[in-house]
Amino acid sequence: MGRSKAALFFDRVAAAARPVFDDVIAVDRAEGEQAPIFGVARALRDGGERAFVLAVDYPLITSDVLRFLRDRGGVPVWNGEPQLLCAVWEGGLLPAIEARIAEGRFDLRGLVERGMIEEAELRARFRGEPLMNVNTPEELEAAERWYGG
Repeated sequence: MGRSKAALFFDRVAAAARPVFDDVIAVDRAEGEQAPIFGVARALRDGGERAFVLAVDYPLITSDVLRFLRDRGGVPVWNGEPQLLCAVWEGGLLPAIEARIAEGRFDLRGLVERGMIEEAELRARFRGEPLMNVNTPEELEAAERWYGG
């Protein structure tokens, strides 16, 4: 995409998060940590009972959506996919996450099977594409069309 996702989206995502959460803490990958599972583990170690994990690549996220997700808890489904990096993670999952890391299994899928927030409910509540995850130049172009960036 020409620049890092943090450079592209951090200010926008942080601005949406600040009115919703008491603490907004930005974490960057430590050397050798190449998977999001490390960030989720860190958030749960530091956050205790619950942690809201929000990746920087949700440039269309709004405070209203974050507030709803925070209060509801769980993992939203968007475009047919669970959005594991824009979700509430329960502290009780930390042992399973740490076990996966120890085994060299770095995927997050399958860790959260309950508490899914259905896409239809989200689309009925929120307009546009607030949970659009941007990973490619084409997705960036689509996101820019949505927010006029």
